[in-house]
Amino acid sequence: MIRLNRRIAAAAFAAALTGPAAAVLAPEYYEEARRSAPTHVQIEIEDVSGPSGGMGPCDVQGTVVNVFKGDLAPGAQLRFDVSCYDYGTIPSGPTLWTDYDALDDAKYLEAFMSGDAKPKIALDQVEIILEPRDTPYCDSNSLYCESTVDAGAREESCGAAGRIWNWLGIGGEECE
Repeated sequence: MIRLNRRIAAAAFAAALTGPAAAVLAPEYYEEARRSAPTHVQIEIEDVSGPSGGMGPCDVQGTVVNVFKGDLAPGAQLRFDVSCYDYGTIPSGPTLWTDYDALDDAKYLEAFMSGDAKPKIALDQVEIILEPRDTPYCDSNSLYCESTVDAGAREESCGAAGRIWNWLGIGGEECE
């Protein structure tokens, strides 16, 4: 299943809600960041340090497991920042924020990075993936990534309000 990068879609939605003051970049800037990134890799996450305050750079340490583009080799140790938030209101702007809890729970990332001695994420083009594989999940020429998230329906437990509605006989059939 192919999907638009969730963070870009969320940023675009937030921009639509906040009006002209929002400064989300046009999609072609994020596409160009992927196309021109000298490095495209999958990384096994070893450690994540949360942002100072509610949001900011999360320090990530990991090991390269697959290289699709660039000079890094599998087994290379990396330390880099991912723009992430833990709490608070996400400000408008071009940053594509990654949820800290999701990042902290993740085992692997796919990232488009600079070619520096200490690579940096190219314009927040990083995606949490479930497992590495021989082909990339994320396309280098567009904003699409193959979904690695199980999007199946999940059964929710019946909450207190549903039980009350059911007891009163005016709804709450989902609680039976």
